[in-house]
Amino acid sequence: MTKKKCTICKHLGKSTKCHEELDMGYFYDGYSVLGPVKARLCRSHSVELFKRGQKRFLLNYRSILYDVINSDEVEFIRILDETVRRNERTI
Repeated sequence: MTKKKCTICKHLGKSTKCHEELDMGYFYDGYSVLGPVKARLCRSHSVELFKRGQKRFLLNYRSILYDVINSDEVEFIRILDETVRRNERTI
């Protein structure tokens, strides 16, 4: 069984405390027909999202996006994204 991790901690390379329960964070983009995007958050990041709001929270962690975009695996990420978008309803 794999341990569930906070989405932000995982991308920052930090571990989530094993006894800590994770909250479900909801992110809204205004375009998704499927509803809000869900992400597991540790208590610390859940509170930060609540206090700062979605916009400031996401801007604070923009380094995660830069790490993905600046990856040397850009073509893999592009193909992965396209495949998931085309087939996400069949999963």
